[in-house]
Amino acid sequence: MAASMTIEWNGAKVAREIEKRIGRMLDAASLELQTIARHKASVPAARIRKRRKRKTNRGKKGSQYTEFVGSKPGNPPMRRTGLGQRSIVRGRQGLVARVGYSRNAMYMMFHELGIRYGRGLQRRPTLVPAATQGRARINAAARRAARK
Repeated sequence: MAASMTIEWNGAKVAREIEKRIGRMLDAASLELQTIARHKASVPAARIRKRRKRKTNRGKKGSQYTEFVGSKPGNPPMRRTGLGQRSIVRGRQGLVARVGYSRNAMYMMFHELGIRYGRGLQRRPTLVPAATQGRARINAAARRAARK
């Protein structure tokens, strides 16, 4: 007497569920990275009000202007208008998620990679330090999303 056995294959259903969970993980991780990077780019630049000592093409003697004290090389660029902070965007297509800068603030990418000045290359990265320093938070957010 031979026993018979049947196996039911649910591979397609399992693959869809895995893909759905990985998508949730990627969404949560990219959102956390975007939040950390925007927080790093939110430090306001110091504004110093000054008066002109002489007449210039920008104004007459005695008129006021603002001088900004920016960030040091190695630190993220400080916020003046908030455009750089708002331009940190995220997106996902399939199983690929990305966090980067929008097209209208390409100068942030130049800060990230480095700008060559007379004194040498000066980098003011935002995304790379956010990813390295926030690795534990990003992993925790991805794990929480996968469990839901």
